[in-house]
Amino acid sequence: MEVKCPHCSSRFNLSDALAKPGVKLRCSVCKTVFPFALEHKEALPGEDELPDMQVRSSGGHRKLWLAVALILACLGGGAYWYFGVRQVETPPTEQELAKKVELLTMRNVRQYYVDNEKVGKVFVIEGRVVNEFPQPKELIAVEAAIYDKDKKPLATKTQRAGTQLSLFQLQVLSEKEMESFLNNKVEILSNNTNVRHGGEVPFMVLFYAPPEGVAEFGVKIVDVQDIPAPEK
Repeated sequence: MEVKCPHCSSRFNLSDALAKPGVKLRCSVCKTVFPFALEHKEALPGEDELPDMQVRSSGGHRKLWLAVALILACLGGGAYWYFGVRQVETPPTEQELAKKVELLTMRNVRQYYVDNEKVGKVFVIEGRVVNEFPQPKELIAVEAAIYDKDKKPLATKTQRAGTQLSLFQLQVLSEKEMESFLNNKVEILSNNTNVRHGGEVPFMVLFYAPPEGVAEFGVKIVDVQDIPAPEK
């Protein structure tokens, strides 16, 4: 006999041996658990019985799920291309790196402390990278460091540009939440790809519970990618 889920109205076939009042059933679409009752029974005269618990979904549902799967596959493939395959390269020498980033400049670079209710003090370095190359660039990355009074590095951190947090977020989010936001691939792909001549990309680097004695900081551009040529 055919049974209808009381929550999402999906239909599936149930063997007569299980069709007893009180039997617990689980909908394979929405996962709702519900007891079998006669009002859940839906007869389909003249139709051959489908295998037990096989969902009868409409063509519209199938198309919807297919569209969602296609979108997710495209996003996953794009992220894999940008953050996986394209990053497997031999690290450049210092001279090669200097040449690679020579026409990228920084502006509005500043540092400040924020009191965060979960992790304590956070040392923030933020600014914007400007592309002065005549051609578009993308996936710009910076490296920030904090130093003591003797110019000894206390901590160093590399961050892909493209995201920044608001002051409120810096005050209330956990370390894991802040790092997740700053490394959000969708945001980075939105703001840090196809950066044209004169275009700017924001960046932010965070040092959590920084050691005592921070006297100065430094930040430099350590990576950038060319826009891949279109396939012919």
